[in-house]
Amino acid sequence: MLNNTLDVKNKDYAEIKDNLISLFNIIIEDNKKVNFSDIDEFRKMSIAIKAFDLVSFSMSLFAYSNYKMRKLSYYKTLAILNDAKYLALSSSSYMAQKINMFFMGLIEFEEGNYDVSLELIHRALNVSIEEYDFDEKIADIEDKIKKLNQKKIISEEKPSFAPNQTGEDPLIALLKVGRSIALETNLDNLLTIVAQEIKLALDADRCTVFLLDEEKQELWSKVALGMNTKEIRFDVNLGLAGHVAKTGETVNIKEAYKDARFNKEIDKKSGYVTKSILCMPIRNMSHQIVGVFQVLNKKDGYFTEKDEDLLIAIGSSAGIALENATLFNKQKQFIEEQKLLLSSFVDTLSASIDARDKITSGHSKRVTMYTMLICDKLNFDEKQKEVIRQASLLHDIGKIGIRDSVLQKEGKLTDEEYKHIQQHAKITYDILSKISFSKEYENVAKIAASHHEKYDGSGYFLKLKGDNIPLGGRILAVSDVFDAITSKRHYRSKMPIEKAIGILIKDSDTHFDKKMTDMFLSIEADKIINVMTTDSKTLDENDKAILNKYTLYDIYALMTEHNEREHTLEEERFVSTFLKYYNETEQIQDD
Repeated sequence: MLNNTLDVKNKDYAEIKDNLISLFNIIIEDNKKVNFSDIDEFRKMSIAIKAFDLVSFSMSLFAYSNYKMRKLSYYKTLAILNDAKYLALSSSSYMAQKINMFFMGLIEFEEGNYDVSLELIHRALNVSIEEYDFDEKIADIEDKIKKLNQKKIISEEKPSFAPNQTGEDPLIALLKVGRSIALETNLDNLLTIVAQEIKLALDADRCTVFLLDEEKQELWSKVALGMNTKEIRFDVNLGLAGHVAKTGETVNIKEAYKDARFNKEIDKKSGYVTKSILCMPIRNMSHQIVGVFQVLNKKDGYFTEKDEDLLIAIGSSAGIALENATLFNKQKQFIEEQKLLLSSFVDTLSASIDARDKITSGHSKRVTMYTMLICDKLNFDEKQKEVIRQASLLHDIGKIGIRDSVLQKEGKLTDEEYKHIQQHAKITYDILSKISFSKEYENVAKIAASHHEKYDGSGYFLKLKGDNIPLGGRILAVSDVFDAITSKRHYRSKMPIEKAIGILIKDSDTHFDKKMTDMFLSIEADKIINVMTTDSKTLDENDKAILNKYTLYDIYALMTEHNEREHTLEEERFVSTFLKYYNETEQIQDD
């Protein structure tokens, strides 16, 4: 049922996307032929299947086509396009981002803001997508702008946010910056965006956005555009920025060296010559000062009252955005600390389970390491890996409910004892399902408890089959069995490596998902040995170089060829090096 649902969604997605591309072509060729209700319908359909990249696509089409028909003003159009930009970025869709920048460039072109248009067109050209290529159309617009520039229609002296054709004030044009920065939650990115926009808008040489650290009574910034400084931090009682932060006063200095408040020592150390300065407080919604704008050296003359108005225009929205980003940053840090605490707790719990039996000590740790190697082969992202890592560490927690006499028995288990030890999978699920994990970790219990399920449905405890077994559980099954048969147990020695690998190969598509065994057996041999010896010794660098060229598949092939061909000297070195480490691990366990 799940696969059928996915098929339907994929089919709907493809159809909506094709229709939007068709509308895109119509809009570019003749906007009058566009039916706005069609665009809105595809937007609703995109929302229904939660395809937010297509929602962004449809919103960009809607905004531009309505603007062209003069049903939307310039600023309302920008508002919709900024919302579309947010969806494009949050869905990580290069296609939606490119389309959004393209239409923004077209609108700025229509408004006569040719330099801004050209910058957006260049950005769109730099976004690489495979889904749909309209670089030729973008290049046409770029060519038109260049021709206008050659005809001197675009003045070389024209600032980035000059008045548009409708004669609107540049102060209003800059308000769109506020909407863009409100969408950014990464503090470093936000500082860069705000500083860049102010530097361009005021035609200044340098701009720094300082944040106020109330607790430390310091001003700090990681961004100082026009400088190489990575981070600036100083006492709030020092300098002009400190004065502005303390008093709330706006300082506009035409000649810095004639003003007693200016600290000349900074220029002496940096070699920079400060001429004019505009320094203004940043306030939040409660009108509290949260930082300071510091803009240096107006390129053409001095900072004017109009420049001050410009900063005031974006000051409130920037203040709110910066405060929100700071809070978001603190929340993110708190979450990371909680994750670290959870990870530490899980590691300790896992080690305590293994400690019940010295002979199996380190099993959960090694299984987790093998599992992470398979995840890397599958190119899982960090979130996927972390969920599976937690499940791997806790996969045997259910053994807490198994009797020591069974768990540590030397010799073969009776049928009754074997049934008893099988219960650990269900106990694992019962324990973990009662833990209040966050949403991203909600599948830990299912993954951990499914490591004894078999691909043909003959495993335990739920007798799941094939892809109904959680993917993490299918990976765990390979790691768990391999570590068990390549480690010493009460009732047997570790298995010869070629026999252990042979079991994984033979039982693919019955016990194991063949894709997972293929991934595991194609891992470089040095990484496998590194797991086996993780608690005993460090892999020699020369040996690592030898082992890194081969995989478990190679060791199996070389040790089961039955003299069909002579091994090369390099192959002999590989086999002997691998077996040296492999056999040493059992001797260590015996000790």
